[in-house]
Amino acid sequence: VLTWGAGTTNTGSSSNYGQSIVPTAALSGVSAIAGGYLHTIALKDGAVLAWGSNSNGQCTVPDSATSGVSAIAGGYGHTIALKGDAVLAWGLNDYGQCTVPDSATSGVSAIACGYYHTIALKGGAVLAWGDNRGGQCTIPASAISGVSAIAGGSYHTTAIKGGAVLAWGWNIYGQSTVPASATSGVSAIACGYYHSTALRSPVDTNNNARLDSCEIADNPSLDRNANGVLDSYDCAQNHALDCNNNLALDQYEMADNELLDCDNNGKIDSCDIASGVADDDTDGHVDMCEFAKGDLDLSGFVDSGDFSILLLYYGEANPPFGDFDGNDIIDTGDASIMLLFFGEVTWP
Repeated sequence: VLTWGAGTTNTGSSSNYGQSIVPTAALSGVSAIAGGYLHTIALKDGAVLAWGSNSNGQCTVPDSATSGVSAIAGGYGHTIALKGDAVLAWGLNDYGQCTVPDSATSGVSAIACGYYHTIALKGGAVLAWGDNRGGQCTIPASAISGVSAIAGGSYHTTAIKGGAVLAWGWNIYGQSTVPASATSGVSAIACGYYHSTALRSPVDTNNNARLDSCEIADNPSLDRNANGVLDSYDCAQNHALDCNNNLALDQYEMADNELLDCDNNGKIDSCDIASGVADDDTDGHVDMCEFAKGDLDLSGFVDSGDFSILLLYYGEANPPFGDFDGNDIIDTGDASIMLLFFGEVTWP
């Protein structure tokens, strides 16, 4: 172990608790390291070593952590270890961060610490306990399956799921607002006190032996949401982004052609129809949009049949359709506007 910074002396005051004075036992054979607030942790031959501030017993390694440990992590005043598939914890426990729940006594594959909270990964689900003042231990639904890595900040928690970063808890500095660039291709994460970091690898999501970044540089329209990967990949990963399955992001299709969402509900009309919105004439257009164009009988034309229907509602207030001038009543103004639509109903 190599160390530098505060704690190169051991005065027991301020930040000098000897956390940067490496004990002889940690000068060889160490396989993993971790840092707490004012203490340092190492793993040697399955045993935990810890030194520095011990004001809360965080450096008093219990017998259970002197063999068989595979991972370590440190919080403000507590230390945790993974032994077999069970979490061990000792030190400061003011918020219950060292009270390991039954769910974390088996099946755990990874551990991490926040300031006053403890995090574990079990079967792809995030577990967290301890201080929850920032909501850092309130696990979102997205993090109860498929998670591959975890990390903890002071009052926030992060995870990786399918190459995308998830984050929750305090967000006063934007530490839990995941940028578009961290929603794919991420292989590792870490947290500072009030910030989050991610390691993202170059990707070739369409397997054409060319990095996405190069394709996007040549043609920015392939990455409309500017997250660094091809839109086609985003669509394949999340069907909700591409309800019509054409490998183009719905939000940009609608932005380019507002008539694809004629009822202005934020969803492509063809997807509305597929989910049950009325299209009685099965022409691929929402009936209410056709009504708005004046085709009240859904014949594909605005003709005398539509005027007959309009007459049936003549004088009706707040009609379900036919109020083309927006005055909340069917009158001669609506009939005049319908004349402007007279003829075949066309769509882009």
